[in-house]
Amino acid sequence: MPETSANGDSPVLTSQLLNALGLDSLVLGARYWVWMATGIGLLLFVLVMWSYLSRNATRTPWIALGLKLFAILALLCCLVDPMRRVERPRPGANVLAIVADNSRSMELRPTGRDQSMIERLQAPLDSESAWQKRLAQDFDVRRYQFDARLQAVNDFSKLDASANSSSLAEALRTLKERFATHPVAGVLLFTDGLATDDLEDLLSSGQLPFPIYPVVVDGAEDIIDLELREASVSMSSFELAPVTVEAVLASRGLGGEKVVVRLMDADGQTMNRQTFSLDAKESQQKVRFQFQPGETKSAFVTLRAMLSSEDRDDILAESHLETTTVNNRSLVSVRRGEGPYRILYVAGRPNWELKFLRRALEEDVELKFQALVRVAKKEAKFGFRDRGVENANPLLAGFSEDEETAEQYDEPVLLRLGVAEQELKSGFPGNAEDLFHYHAIILDDLEAGFFSQQQMLLIRQFVSERGGGLMMLGGEESFNEGGYQDTPLGDVLPVYLRGTPPSSQEVGVLEAQYQLTREGSLEPWLRLRDNESDERTRVEEMPQFQAWNQVGAHKPGASVYAQLTTEEGTRSGLVGHRFGKGRALALMVSDMWRWSLRRSTTETDDLAQNWRQMARWLTNDSPQRVEARIEAPADTQQPHLIVVTLRDAAFKPLDNATVQLAVRGPDGRSMELVATPDAVYPGRYRAEYWSQLDGGYECTVSATGPDAEVLDVAHTGWVARPSAIEFSRVEPDRDLLNRLANASGGEVVRVEGLERLAASLPTRKVPVSETRLESIWHGPWLLCFAIACLCAEWGIRRWKGMP
Repeated sequence: MPETSANGDSPVLTSQLLNALGLDSLVLGARYWVWMATGIGLLLFVLVMWSYLSRNATRTPWIALGLKLFAILALLCCLVDPMRRVERPRPGANVLAIVADNSRSMELRPTGRDQSMIERLQAPLDSESAWQKRLAQDFDVRRYQFDARLQAVNDFSKLDASANSSSLAEALRTLKERFATHPVAGVLLFTDGLATDDLEDLLSSGQLPFPIYPVVVDGAEDIIDLELREASVSMSSFELAPVTVEAVLASRGLGGEKVVVRLMDADGQTMNRQTFSLDAKESQQKVRFQFQPGETKSAFVTLRAMLSSEDRDDILAESHLETTTVNNRSLVSVRRGEGPYRILYVAGRPNWELKFLRRALEEDVELKFQALVRVAKKEAKFGFRDRGVENANPLLAGFSEDEETAEQYDEPVLLRLGVAEQELKSGFPGNAEDLFHYHAIILDDLEAGFFSQQQMLLIRQFVSERGGGLMMLGGEESFNEGGYQDTPLGDVLPVYLRGTPPSSQEVGVLEAQYQLTREGSLEPWLRLRDNESDERTRVEEMPQFQAWNQVGAHKPGASVYAQLTTEEGTRSGLVGHRFGKGRALALMVSDMWRWSLRRSTTETDDLAQNWRQMARWLTNDSPQRVEARIEAPADTQQPHLIVVTLRDAAFKPLDNATVQLAVRGPDGRSMELVATPDAVYPGRYRAEYWSQLDGGYECTVSATGPDAEVLDVAHTGWVARPSAIEFSRVEPDRDLLNRLANASGGEVVRVEGLERLAASLPTRKVPVSETRLESIWHGPWLLCFAIACLCAEWGIRRWKGMP
């Protein structure tokens, strides 16, 4: 309203008077009525004073007099139209954001409540609610929901609390960037405060340009919950090495209760169970299960915790007491390395060791045993005048369809076992493509002269570069007796070979007791019992061996796993070490078969198990031509990285290949992916997969080389828990919300106080405002004040008996 007056000096005098009285925010709308109102006021003052003072002064009710004068003053104020200067938001100029959390933690139901937090907020978040309509009169109300990212919405009808993250810090940063050039009156934040990202930088830096008003729900802190966290698995590829699954059982509000933790396979069958007593209201205890690998064929096992009163066989059992059961289950992968691992056994003569070793390894479906056994040594080649004499070895005469390809006199006669028709047809492989096809080589009673210099260098390369395993068994033509000193194979072995010619005493003739060293007893691939006492008894019951080789000291870095104890002292019995990328093992005993002869038919075949575990150790780290590994993301909202490594037949990086992936999720659906070549590493291919569901994922890798060669199929898998961080805490973080409000200049608001907040926000300081003049007498309080004074004055006069 314009401030004008008929008298030019009146506004100035009036303003000075109001300023002197400390009422500078007041403006008189009808200033030309000031003198008239003053005159009327003086006249009424005189009349009222005369009316009261004309009576007996001792009976003058001064309180009643004052009340009447105040009533007259209030009514006279209406003549000059007093107005108040107020700052109010310019309608529609300031943005007010309403932001709602859409993460799964919003669906948690506090103990004793029938509704979750998201259900209790449905009515207040209705865009037609009274408080939102009130705010829309003064502000530009915008609505957003957030989980992993911020999203603008018209209303909150699609808010379903289904997301696995609550990136609160990211949402606030996005709002800050989006409204960098807009005036923002504030942000109403509907969340439980369980952010999955870090807000410390925002809180400490003071980078919040607008006030935040977190809205909280009473009673949300009443939590009863069980949680399995930090689940891990440790396992090896050896038969009796148990798979160990560990986790931490955390509880809240369940003091005095009993909890049943089950270990379940992929089909929901219980493999084991344990019962724990919860002594304190809040507690943490370690959970540990062990099981043999053969107890389940699935690639995943599940740990599940339930209150004893609610426990049942269903893997997805729900609780009526807990806030949530999502964090009661933890899935871990127990997938082992997949074969088949090819082992090439080369022997200088048929012997008993071959029988027992072959029988043992053929029982393992992950091992493929192939043998090359020499049944006759090569002979010196002579020239005869009688051209009717055949050059072929007479041992093969009549058995070969092609006499021209049969072994000649100057070639050894080799017997191939477990091989295809064309495999090893020309004897021991002479090139990398053929030899690197295997994962491990076992040499038994075979002299160094059997191999050419090129073949020995190839075996050395097989171990050091290809990453294969090499084991030499004891025998009359092994180690020193085989002439391996100063040869490439002698360099690979973990023991030193003597340079002097072997004597008749080099092969042991004394009985020797095979005993594990302290280091050997700690190796799972050498243990055949599941506890120390039984293992010690087993070793003591082993027979004494009568044929063994005597070697020099073990090389630096080598490990002595077993010793041979004789009357003359102790010697190395089993020694191993790393050589380049591979492994080498030296077993000096040549009559291990005696171990199996002394057992009864009902006893476990310890020798067979020992051979299998040794073979597994040799091949455990031997790379495949197709390998796949999974790189888990640091953030659950990032994809898993599938890295595939391809090698050619010579185990060189294979480029220009086609790599296809088939990923099967927890819901049974499959997705086809194509891996792309890595820009840095040759022979490496990468693909990303977003694991959006909790559970186990299985991946099948199919690769085709540039020459259309179909490579072996590889399998891998992983466990994803995108909801893990979301449910790592279930109690609303009221402290974080308070810090957020204090740091931004806002306040924490109860959901019941939204109406009050909507009424008070227009009176608070905002970026864009305008000055308004509001008539005081238009409000009801001035008239009510005058009437109240008159009524009180009339009551006092009646009480005092005055007319």
